[in-house]
Amino acid sequence: MRALWLLMLAAGVHAAPVPERLVQTQGRMAPAPGGGWLATWPGTAWTLRFDGRAIGVTLDDAHNHWVLEVDGEPRLQIAPTAGERTVWLRGLPAGRHEARLVKRTESPRQAARVLGFEVQGRVLPPPAPAARRIEFIGDSFTAAMGNLSPTRACAEADIPALTDVTQSYAVRAARSLGAEARIHAVSGQGLVRNWAGNQRDSHHGLHYARLLQDRPGAPDAAWVPTAVVIALGINDFSTPVADGEPRDAATLMRDVLQTYRALLADVHRRAGDVPVLLLSTALPSNGDKLRPLVRQLADEQRVAGWRRTATLDWGPITARGCGGHPDLDDHRHMSARVVQALRALD
Repeated sequence: MRALWLLMLAAGVHAAPVPERLVQTQGRMAPAPGGGWLATWPGTAWTLRFDGRAIGVTLDDAHNHWVLEVDGEPRLQIAPTAGERTVWLRGLPAGRHEARLVKRTESPRQAARVLGFEVQGRVLPPPAPAARRIEFIGDSFTAAMGNLSPTRACAEADIPALTDVTQSYAVRAARSLGAEARIHAVSGQGLVRNWAGNQRDSHHGLHYARLLQDRPGAPDAAWVPTAVVIALGINDFSTPVADGEPRDAATLMRDVLQTYRALLADVHRRAGDVPVLLLSTALPSNGDKLRPLVRQLADEQRVAGWRRTATLDWGPITARGCGGHPDLDDHRHMSARVVQALRALD
């Protein structure tokens, strides 16, 4: 970084570091030792404003893909690279800009580090936080796994580059509603059972209770959603229960119901009587178990007095993304349905 700074100084270009207090953060993250931020969840974002023609982002992250948006448009895609480096976006039109760095991918086992920002120009106060805050709780559908792929056949090593949470139904819906999106999604994980019954010592609830998924530490209780969208249960039910798993089909249904009820109780304890939307879809490969369960839970919620709870079936999706996940067309379709349902609950 010093060599770059000296080169810019010699060229008569002034790079101003952006104080952390002038960066608006979005999503669960923690202070990094020595400055900056650590993040594991997809969709975490950093927003700043400046008057100038260039912005630099300093990262230390060998696992995630990032996008730098300027004035609402994606302008720079950043691939994972080992070691600390500063990436510059130059040649912007003169004047005021709003930049947002977004973590496109999930990294539940490795925290990414954002060390800071520099601008060629003058740093401005950040935008006001959004009044509307939507929490999305889900799995790979919500994390947008493989949504950029034109085919279902993807090598595992290629999936991160083919994943962009900024083009997910969750981020699209939040932006349509002028809301902040906070995404708590872990691919392959369910409420109590993961896809095909693997990783039996892990499930979404263990991650959800953490600020950073790769280490202990509870999230900040100060952030309270104004609406919650839950899309869990696909991994619990999409594959048949195999011999040797800790639950049979009957006890799996019982435990999913109990765990889902506990999650809903936690939502209301934190947020009160906010709109809660429970998403589901048909799982023809293993019987249509999820949709009736979600309808039962919504009925229970309304009987208990939480009348702003509703269900939403995604309807037919093409699932042409990696491994049969929703593609970009699916996410656009899903986003429109979520926006319509949330507006009806206002």
